[in-house]
Amino acid sequence: MAFVQSGVAPILGVKGIDDRPLVGSGVACRVREMSVVRLFLDCARNAPLLAAVEAGSAVAATFSSARDHRSIQIKAASARLDSPESEDLSEIARQCAILRHELVTLSYTPGQARDYTAYDPGGLAVVEFRPERVFTQTPGPGAGAELRR
Repeated sequence: MAFVQSGVAPILGVKGIDDRPLVGSGVACRVREMSVVRLFLDCARNAPLLAAVEAGSAVAATFSSARDHRSIQIKAASARLDSPESEDLSEIARQCAILRHELVTLSYTPGQARDYTAYDPGGLAVVEFRPERVFTQTPGPGAGAELRR
């Protein structure tokens, strides 16, 4: 759970209402009670994806480190939509600052890093779910292996 809150890039995949895959870039995520993932996405850019979640689509959230592409994927059979809470906003800002710094160390210009991590706090939706399965997605021979306790 620490990894997904460490300033990594989140991506959410769902099955659209027309049964076609949809993917959206997230802003950050927050884990609550060590069992609930709250993934934050821009409402306007992800309207079809959010509609699919509301319609009951399963979700697959992938979190990747910009520095070394270390990645994990968390899957759940369903999710629910919510609005950001005050505790979420400070966590989103913290994670975006970490990612922004990481991108600059990887030779992005400060402006590129700022634009990549930009978000409107008033335009965010939350996709909340309880992880059911977790997989390593880091490129290489172990990609796709399920992580177990």
